[in-house]
Amino acid sequence: MDMFNSKKGVSLRAYKGDAMTLLAMDLDKSKTKNFTGFSIFVIPPGNNAKGFFLFNRISYSPAVQKKNNIDPKANVTMDIAPLQKFRWVHTPNTNHNINQFIYGTYTYQVTPRYMVDNVLQPLDSTLTVDVAIDVSPYKSGDFQIGFTRGFIESQAFTRHFGLNNATRPNKTDLIFDITQKAGPLAADKKKFPHLQDYTYEDVHKWLGWQARVIVMDFLEEAKKPNNTLDVFAFDLNEPIICDTLIKFGAMAGKVRIILDDSKDHTKDTALEPVFDKQYRKTAKDPNTLVRGHFVSLAHTKVFILKTAGKPVKVLTGSTNFSTNGIYINANHVLVFNNPKIAAAYEQAFEKSFSVALMKAFSGTDCAINPFEFNIKKTPVTTIRFSPHTEAVATGFFNDISKRISSAKSDVLFAIMKDNSASSILSAVLEQVQNPKVFTYGITDVIGAKTDIMLYKPNSLRGVRIAGKPGTFILPPPFTDEAKIPGISVHHKFVVVDFKGADPTVYCGSSNLAFGPEQKNGDNLITIRDKDAVTVFAIEAIRLVDHFHFFNQLTLEGKKSGKTTMSLHDSSAAQWFSHYYDPKDLLFVERTLLIKK
Repeated sequence: MDMFNSKKGVSLRAYKGDAMTLLAMDLDKSKTKNFTGFSIFVIPPGNNAKGFFLFNRISYSPAVQKKNNIDPKANVTMDIAPLQKFRWVHTPNTNHNINQFIYGTYTYQVTPRYMVDNVLQPLDSTLTVDVAIDVSPYKSGDFQIGFTRGFIESQAFTRHFGLNNATRPNKTDLIFDITQKAGPLAADKKKFPHLQDYTYEDVHKWLGWQARVIVMDFLEEAKKPNNTLDVFAFDLNEPIICDTLIKFGAMAGKVRIILDDSKDHTKDTALEPVFDKQYRKTAKDPNTLVRGHFVSLAHTKVFILKTAGKPVKVLTGSTNFSTNGIYINANHVLVFNNPKIAAAYEQAFEKSFSVALMKAFSGTDCAINPFEFNIKKTPVTTIRFSPHTEAVATGFFNDISKRISSAKSDVLFAIMKDNSASSILSAVLEQVQNPKVFTYGITDVIGAKTDIMLYKPNSLRGVRIAGKPGTFILPPPFTDEAKIPGISVHHKFVVVDFKGADPTVYCGSSNLAFGPEQKNGDNLITIRDKDAVTVFAIEAIRLVDHFHFFNQLTLEGKKSGKTTMSLHDSSAAQWFSHYYDPKDLLFVERTLLIKK
């Protein structure tokens, strides 16, 4: 879904994401003289809702603030610090609680602002353009998408929780009381005196974002008397999930679980053996838990809900059922509330529910033939279960690679490891260099610094950055941030032509690598649906925007105290010129996002 409005050369398009909105602005070039940015005013849902200008962490220099009588200690909002970009991703505001979000119809009002001789001109309401759009978790018919927040290293996390990046009290307890106090740490209390006591549940809800809500709701539904659950799990240590599954195991016929037993999940330091022991201790039937792997890994992360023994609903995606998976990594979950799609997953489960069956899986119909769905109230979807034979993998890898290589307008991606041997990944990396396609993406693994491809002025080459960009020190006005204790970007998705004629996203648990597709138990999902693909595109933009800044600091070696971030003033009136240069990526971005 997107909404558009335009007047007097000012344009605004709002795109619906998963509990977030992508705002794309445009300004006719004839109106850019003395242009200094956009002010964004937001009116939340509700008859008596009070509107507000969005915050902007970056303000004008002290000299310009003084000239405009701007209090340097005041909150920096976009009425006095306009946004010097042509897009913004907004998440809904809260009701005096960081985890109580206000959903509904939001109205966004955007006004171009002007500066003459370093004096910010008054807001001209005759140039204000507005759109209203639903801001809520993404659900369309019988299909849901949910993302984790993936922002443990952020100003927002530090503002709420300080520098404490612990999502569990220790490394040995599988299940713990999430309502116990988690912080703030004594050192954080001194550094951030505004911090109040918070629990692990507070941290989990904030970091888990919509993915956590969907996972927990799914488990609640599974608790109903006539419902049962089949589970594929790779990492498994999230306390509520583990506690629920162990309790299900104590009930006859309530749950069956396939849990990976590859090298990392049998170590003394791993929590999967702890789950194994605790589950079998109280299980009605210990054989309802199968520890095993396919040729290499049992890498799928799936819940299959059955009612009266029949599959009715499935949860899948890239998100491991672990504290890292839901609270540290950037991940996605999908829910198909459809018996036919659930039956496909159940078929794969039945043909995997023993060590012997896992070893023989690549020869089954489930692995050889894709499942194709064109069902009312769900997107057009293709699901592939692995491991595959080399011949099968070669066939669809070629098909997907060709689709990516033939993209007409855009390729956006978030991939944990994009440097494996794979024609799919090679096609993505080739598109980053293609000046004819807008390419924007993030990976968790970067080798040499030259592998980072930041936005390059006067170039149409794409962007490829790292979710863990290396060592950097944030310049003022930013504060220190909590570090990422593990993988940051765990997504495995590629968006092709979200603004084109055939919007497509490839997602799921598959790492999109050719060898692992022949060894790991995974599911690779293709979705062809404009709104769903747009949701993934916004997620890629959100992550790249967040980490691009950190990548730039790492690459340029900027040190705190030596550089202060500030807005461009009148002396840099042409800061926006790249957005109007047809040979610049920002021009492509501006024109791509604003068009229908």
